[in-house]
Amino acid sequence: MKLMDAFQVRGGDLVALVGAGGKSSAMSVLGEEAVKIGFRVVLTTTTKIYLPPVKAGRPVLMGGGREIVDRVRLALRDWPLVVAGAGAGEGNKLLGMNREMPELFLGAGADLVLVEADGAAGRPFKAPREGEPVIPRGATAVVPVVGIDCLGLPLSADHVHRPEMVTLLAGIKPGQTVTPATVARVLFHPGGYRKEVPPGSRWIPFINKVLTPADLARARELADLLGRGGAKRVVIGSTLAEDPASEVAVF
Repeated sequence: MKLMDAFQVRGGDLVALVGAGGKSSAMSVLGEEAVKIGFRVVLTTTTKIYLPPVKAGRPVLMGGGREIVDRVRLALRDWPLVVAGAGAGEGNKLLGMNREMPELFLGAGADLVLVEADGAAGRPFKAPREGEPVIPRGATAVVPVVGIDCLGLPLSADHVHRPEMVTLLAGIKPGQTVTPATVARVLFHPGGYRKEVPPGSRWIPFINKVLTPADLARARELADLLGRGGAKRVVIGSTLAEDPASEVAVF
């Protein structure tokens, strides 16, 4: 199944990806899926991310205010997908927009805006500190991402971004094993990934990097916990797969 179908993405959506374990790849996959069905797509960020991979010739636009909105409008007339950011950072980084900007791209000709709204330093799991995530105003869907490869690892900075926040939110000590219950507590905690979700926004966790039968069994355990905690829909899969959504758990 495609991620577009799994997340029930539709025209006019503004999707914010938060958490860890594959936000950038999920954003890219969603963008390309949307282009194939005729959508005009903007990829952007409210934090600082590596520049998303784009096909040759597709524009990467940088700036702020009305100027960047107008430039995106013009680019979408010729290109089905554009990348927009506030500027260029060191190390091929794209600097983030303020949280009011992404919604304006929907009024500039985009059918879909995808926003990476959190940073994770390449780790498969994280908990947000104060000021994170930076979910844009007007987000119609929020996708907390977690890599299944975080499970069974010790809670440390080698494996988890912001481990001190996981300690605080999930109530486990440094060095203890990260379990499905650990992840579920962080996602549901008022200071975790229920924070800053706009009223009425769809909240759909994505359990990523599920490639083996053992991964799938652990992902199902986590999805069941999330469903019992109140999630209505949980997507399981891998952005590396041809069909990146292998299962959708509906509660």
